[in-house]
Amino acid sequence: MKVIIAAKCAYPFHPFGGIQKYVYNYAKFLSKEGVEVEIVTPLDKGKPRTEIYEGIKYTLLAPKIYPYLEYPIGWLGVYAFSLSLVKYLKNIKFDLLHVFDITGYQYLKEKNRKPVVTHIFTDNYMCNPIPIWKLSSFWGHNIDNIKRNKIVLSPAAKKIMILKYPFQYFLKIRPIQHCLTESDLVFLEEEIFRKEVIELYNIDSKKCHVVPVGIDMPFIESRLNENKISRKNLGISENNLVLSTVTRLAADKGTDKVIRAFIDIKNELPNIKLIIIGSGYQEKEISKLITDSQLKNDVFHFKNIPEEDLYAFYRISDIYISAFSFLGSSISTLEAMACFLPIVTSAQPWLIKDGKNGIYLENNEPKSISSAVINLVKEYKLKQKGRISNEIAQGYDWKNIVKSAKEKYTEILSI
Repeated sequence: MKVIIAAKCAYPFHPFGGIQKYVYNYAKFLSKEGVEVEIVTPLDKGKPRTEIYEGIKYTLLAPKIYPYLEYPIGWLGVYAFSLSLVKYLKNIKFDLLHVFDITGYQYLKEKNRKPVVTHIFTDNYMCNPIPIWKLSSFWGHNIDNIKRNKIVLSPAAKKIMILKYPFQYFLKIRPIQHCLTESDLVFLEEEIFRKEVIELYNIDSKKCHVVPVGIDMPFIESRLNENKISRKNLGISENNLVLSTVTRLAADKGTDKVIRAFIDIKNELPNIKLIIIGSGYQEKEISKLITDSQLKNDVFHFKNIPEEDLYAFYRISDIYISAFSFLGSSISTLEAMACFLPIVTSAQPWLIKDGKNGIYLENNEPKSISSAVINLVKEYKLKQKGRISNEIAQGYDWKNIVKSAKEKYTEILSI
């Protein structure tokens, strides 16, 4: 069985992020299950080419779109990539195409196409509220304040909503509807989203299958035994309580709200530190907030941390925070759980088991975050909750996830 995986970005050729990491790990573990895998993704630089990375074949096609993916114009880039993908697929042999969001849009129009699986995440059908009168935002200007929240825009939206958000409707929602309805199989990130996706896009429930975000447990366990990075290296005392968050620095990820919550927490728990790992368009805002709040000695911000070093930062932390403004999966949250951390999250209620391993928040407001952290600390059960986090994370090992996906591949290929 040969599977082509098409995604708008992929590790290691595009800047580090959740979807990039997901695509790479999914392909790697699928390959270990005996499936021949090829990742097809847009250019990072230079001309179209093929490369082999850690045994996985990557084909990079025009155009180069990664710098624009945060903005509405980026959706046009993904559409252009879908055209390049069709041309490429006509000249190679394969059995099945597995596409992320709208990368399969053009191929799904082909008459004699191979079976297609469309894989979507929450962020694919939720939209940044950029109204038509903020035309400059189409090109990526003045987006900081716009992207703090998300809206759900249905393909059956009322005309007033379509007129207000035409970028999202015509460039994102309608193409996604086409991909979901025309695909042979739809992969969702969690069961909690099944009803919403089915109702929004009017698709058959029988072709929806959950393929969650996964983690490489053996790799994480091996990294936890490394001692290259320690609290002492960073100037953090063993007596400090350390919070951490790892995410792209975009307004809807809530890092600024974590910092504001940290100010309140520090009033109650003065011996506390915060580690932030990530980069993105919000970097200047985050840096200014840290400086203006006089937190330079208490907040540590790291941008480009190598994958092999990332887990050391989890290991020296006490609590992990995920403060998205919307529900959605997070590889970093699962990694933190695998590293024995209790979690405070506004985005992954399915990872909180009756409060035994952390706290789920109904919103990502600073007061909610600070109250949750303070309450968690005052329970004096951080280690116990961290062990339960690790037990839950064990169920998200990539090895088990790709076995389930492979079974679904086999089903649709046998029809």
